[in-house]
Amino acid sequence: MGKIKRLIKGKFKDQKGLTYIEVMIAIVILTVGILAQLSALTFSMIRVRENEQRNSARQIASSAIESIFAARDMGSANGLNNWDAVNLSSTSPNGIFVPGWHPIRRDPGRDGIHGTSDDACFYNSVCVVAGYTNSSELDLDFEREILITDIPETGFSTVRKKRIDVKVRYFVGKLLREEKISTVIADLPFYN
Repeated sequence: MGKIKRLIKGKFKDQKGLTYIEVMIAIVILTVGILAQLSALTFSMIRVRENEQRNSARQIASSAIESIFAARDMGSANGLNNWDAVNLSSTSPNGIFVPGWHPIRRDPGRDGIHGTSDDACFYNSVCVVAGYTNSSELDLDFEREILITDIPETGFSTVRKKRIDVKVRYFVGKLLREEKISTVIADLPFYN
């Protein structure tokens, strides 16, 4: 044992240890690095959630547009057929589609078309239309608005057209975000 102690004493005799200031500086640098990594991780998780919500909002908007095309192509259970389903009037400014912001229901209702009166009722209520009750689950993270506007006819074309805007809004943390998908739908002769 004594030999080992003498060897260690002789070997490390000229070296000096770290001062407290050097240790404190090293700890501060390591702490800043760790906090930067945690901050980057948190920001990354928020961005992942935001992208997830954005993709869901786009899918909801696309689904509503597909429903509008389906209403034009097949008619609806509400008694409006083909072009009349998306036609504007003073009593129904969006045709069969309910105007304004509404929650998203999992079940599109009896007619199978998103955004109509059998699935676009307000929060904490069931949708009852012509004896059909839609009490399906609400997706509280999203709200949808369908806006249908006439496109004036030009002198060259007599095809009636409408602009369809579907907006979906959602929250990412406390920030309100909105996705909008627009398209044009036409009343072509073979749909009548």
